[in-house]
Amino acid sequence: MGRWEPNARGRLARAALVLSAEKGYDATTVAEIAAAAGVTERTFYRYFADKADAIFPDNTGLLVRLSAVVTDAVDAGHNPLDAALTAVQELAMYASQEPERTRLNAQVIPAVPALAGRELLRQRQIADAVSQALSHSGVPALDAQLAAETALGVWRVAVAEWARDAQKGALTDVVASTADAARSQTSRVRLRSPTTSSDVAEARPAGQ
Repeated sequence: MGRWEPNARGRLARAALVLSAEKGYDATTVAEIAAAAGVTERTFYRYFADKADAIFPDNTGLLVRLSAVVTDAVDAGHNPLDAALTAVQELAMYASQEPERTRLNAQVIPAVPALAGRELLRQRQIADAVSQALSHSGVPALDAQLAAETALGVWRVAVAEWARDAQKGALTDVVASTADAARSQTSRVRLRSPTTSSDVAEARPAGQ
């Protein structure tokens, strides 16, 4: 996610994804990636340990940024879910800097088990960063984890929908509408859930 830099590292990262989408990840060689980027194989290995490293940029700065967004949202009075969803909206803006990369990621990564596993780890890092930011802002641990996991689910659904249909519009808009649907669903669940002992008794089938 994010914009490809117009340097050797950025060209290599783009070539790795484009060639993997065209030929398949396993069929794409480091030599081909380097040639497409206009550099040597030696230069490739200066920047990346292997092909997978070229697909996944460093996440550290993004995690710090998402944590700060969540903290600011809590400080502004947002509830845990809305605060977590601000991180997803920030993630969408970040990914929208280079939509081609985001679409290629959605095409290439799920088809390769090793890449899919690494993507799950990256998503886990994002959910943990959001959950920890909520906890550090005073949100109870369980509420923080549930909000972070719900927000991550919104991200996964929105990106899949956006990547499937080129007519969906901007990723930020798809994320926003998916977030609204999640809020609505959460509100309906709250309204339907028994909240008192008498409610629970009324909800039970007769004879129980």
